[in-house]
Amino acid sequence: MIQKRKVLGKGLGALIRGAEGTGGDYIKIPAEDIKPNRFQPRKTFEESSLKELAESIMEKGIIEPVIVRRDDTGYELIAGERRLRAAKLAGLKDIPAVIKDVSDEEAQELAIIENIQREGLNPIEQAEGFKSLMNRFGLLQEDVAKKVGKERASVANFLRLLKLPVDIRDEIAKGSVTMGHAKVMLSLEKESLQRDVCRQVITKGLSVRETESLVNKFNRIRRARRSSKTTPSPDAKYLEKEMQGIFGTKVSIKEKKGKGRIEIEFYSTEDLDRIFEIIRGIKR
Repeated sequence: MIQKRKVLGKGLGALIRGAEGTGGDYIKIPAEDIKPNRFQPRKTFEESSLKELAESIMEKGIIEPVIVRRDDTGYELIAGERRLRAAKLAGLKDIPAVIKDVSDEEAQELAIIENIQREGLNPIEQAEGFKSLMNRFGLLQEDVAKKVGKERASVANFLRLLKLPVDIRDEIAKGSVTMGHAKVMLSLEKESLQRDVCRQVITKGLSVRETESLVNKFNRIRRARRSSKTTPSPDAKYLEKEMQGIFGTKVSIKEKKGKGRIEIEFYSTEDLDRIFEIIRGIKR
């Protein structure tokens, strides 16, 4: 099993070489006998791209075989779903395939890695593929990066996309919003603001630079609001100090536009009774 896992993670070429090295060259299998991969990370297949591939297959045939494994009723695809779909579209009855003996775990790992290495997935599909590798096989970002041949920082950037709301992730998957736009939106804390920026990116056709300016504006407003809420005026600071001397405990004055509240802290029932007596004495 250990030796088999060394082959996995190196991509389709390693599997084919492994088959040939044991005298197991590809064979022709009826396309209708091959079931789709249960672990396929790719969610969408562009019809125009499949048609182009089908035309190429009709002209030149399938240059690279698909990878399958046996099951109770025939074969299950491991890698090469675009080729299989295009071959069926082209009307091929038989398709070249390499048969491998792999477990469910290995089939899923290979399906994810092979797809990512081909760079045919959209950013969200790639991010979900990375996350699936980490969750299912207990991998770290560094491990995933090595398996798929990417920098760790690149894997981290893809994974951050999954922190965005589902509707924004859908727009990224469709290509309405680029990964550059998405990285800028992630600097906003509130989902409502992220959605607002996403809407403006789509409706106004904002560039990444323009999106950065918009997000910076939102963040400046947020910081200004926080500052106004947390920094009391000089008069409020003076009154806080005076009241702390009267009550013998921490006093906070929260003010905003001439309104606000006074918070007097107490740490026991006796402390509360003591503060109450002070207030009642002041009233008299």
